[in-house]
Amino acid sequence: MTRLTSFTLAAVLLAGLAAQAADQKPALSAADYAEIQMLYAKYNYAFDSSNPEMYGSVFTPDGTFKIGADRTLKGRKEIGELAAGRGPLKPRPKIFHISTNVLIEPSAEGAKGSSYVTLIDLQKNPAITGGGTYEDVIVRTKEGWRFKQRAYYAEAAPAAPAAAK
Repeated sequence: MTRLTSFTLAAVLLAGLAAQAADQKPALSAADYAEIQMLYAKYNYAFDSSNPEMYGSVFTPDGTFKIGADRTLKGRKEIGELAAGRGPLKPRPKIFHISTNVLIEPSAEGAKGSSYVTLIDLQKNPAITGGGTYEDVIVRTKEGWRFKQRAYYAEAAPAAPAAAK
């Protein structure tokens, strides 16, 4: 091979390796997967038990929570307030969040996650009252794994059956 051909081949090989290295995502350990699963559980538990401090704490201090197309909450305090109005002293029904099919993948930020959520009212024999999907950006912080960005996409609740005549 000529020097020019060897140089060109080496340059192409190095460029390919650099591009591949740039696309690589850091691997997640078994402990990372377990901690992120616990983050999902803590999120649901904090909301369902009306604990705004715990609920806000599953997000980074500058975290965002997008609800639908036109509402985005920012920061732990604002996000935490969502859970504040759900206590046993309130007359509203007790709804439980059940997350399933949690998918966690490594990403350049740390991890991307998604899950289904079903909302169940146990006071209605029980009744499914809604649900949807979450899409998440999850980062490792000094406090552990936290949601940096979370988006909730609601599915329409099923229509109530027509009353019998």
